[in-house]
Amino acid sequence: MKHMEAFSLGKKFADPGANEDSLVILPNRGYAVIDGVTDRNGTRYNGMLSGQFASRTVQAAIEKFLLAQGDARQPNLQFAGAEHFIDYLGQAIFAEYAKAGAVDAVTADWKLRGGCTVMAALIIGDRLEIIAVGDSGVRINGEDVLQVLKPLDDVTAIMRRETWSHFRALGYDSVRADALAANITWRGTKHQEAGTDTADQQFLANIEQRALAACTAHLPNVPEAEIQALIHGGICFAQGDFQNVTDLVLGYGGLDGFAVPSRYIETRSYSLKDVHTIELFSDGYFKLGDRFGVASWEAAHEEVEAEDFHKIARYMSTKGTTDTQLTDDRTYLGIKL
Repeated sequence: MKHMEAFSLGKKFADPGANEDSLVILPNRGYAVIDGVTDRNGTRYNGMLSGQFASRTVQAAIEKFLLAQGDARQPNLQFAGAEHFIDYLGQAIFAEYAKAGAVDAVTADWKLRGGCTVMAALIIGDRLEIIAVGDSGVRINGEDVLQVLKPLDDVTAIMRRETWSHFRALGYDSVRADALAANITWRGTKHQEAGTDTADQQFLANIEQRALAACTAHLPNVPEAEIQALIHGGICFAQGDFQNVTDLVLGYGGLDGFAVPSRYIETRSYSLKDVHTIELFSDGYFKLGDRFGVASWEAAHEEVEAEDFHKIARYMSTKGTTDTQLTDDRTYLGIKL
C-alpha cells in the first residue's frame, strides 16, 4: 500500500457517534466497509442499537479473521471461500446474541435482530478476494464497480415519494411532509397511529392506490402481492420477511446472525498485481466520485444534495435529508497499491 484515504460520517447532526457504518483497515491484509441496518424498535446489544451492534461485531470479526491468515494455530480462521467467510461473520453475530441471552427472542422475531451489509476486500496470497452481502459497493482500478442495490428499496422509496408529494400538494411544508412520509415508509399503511394525519382512511386508500400503481409500473416483473405486503407493512413490519429468503422476487441478503443463501453472496477475484486502486463505499453515497479520493466522492455527495435534497426525484430513497440529519451514514475508503 502506498496511499490511503478514508472518510466516514454519521447521518445525525447532533449524534455523530450513532454512525452505523464501520471500517476495517489492515494494510496489506484487507479492508472492509460495513453498513449497519437502522434499528426498528430501539433494541440494544452491548449498549448499542442493533444496527450499530451488528456493524461493530462484524468489524471486529473481520479484523480477527485477517490477522489469523497464515497462522497454522488457527485453522478454522483460514480463508476457505466466500461462503465460509460469510458464515463466519454470521456466527460472530449469533455468538453475541447468545452472550446477551437473546437467542430464543431473535430466532422467533426478526425485528429484534441486528443487521448489516458488508463489502470486504481480502488479500489472500497473491489474490484480492472481494466478498459482499448487501448494497455497499467497491470500485477496482477506477472502473470495475460492484454494487448490488435491492429493488425492494424502490417500493418503500416510492411509498415515501407519493406520500411526500401528496402532503406538499396540500400545502404542508417540507419538514412536515418529510415526517408524514416517514410514517408511511416506516410503518406501512396498516400500522399508522390513530389520530395522525397518516391514519385517515381516505388518505390511506388513496396512497395505497397511488403507490401500487407507481410500483407496478416501475417493477413490472414483481408480483403484486409482494408489493402490497410492503405497502401495508412498511420497513418496520414487512421488510424483514424478504431478507435471506429465496422464494420471493424482492428477496435480498443481509448479515443478521442467521444463514445467508449463496445467491446473495457476491464475489470477485483479481490477481493482486493487476489491482492499482481499491475503493470501498457504503450506500450513503448516491453518486460515485469521478476520481479516486475523498475530495472527489464528497464533491459527488454535494452534487446529489444540491439536485435532490429530499430524495424524491433522481436519487429517490427511503429517507431524505432534513434540518436534523442527512439521508444516510456514508463511508468511503480508498487504497492505492
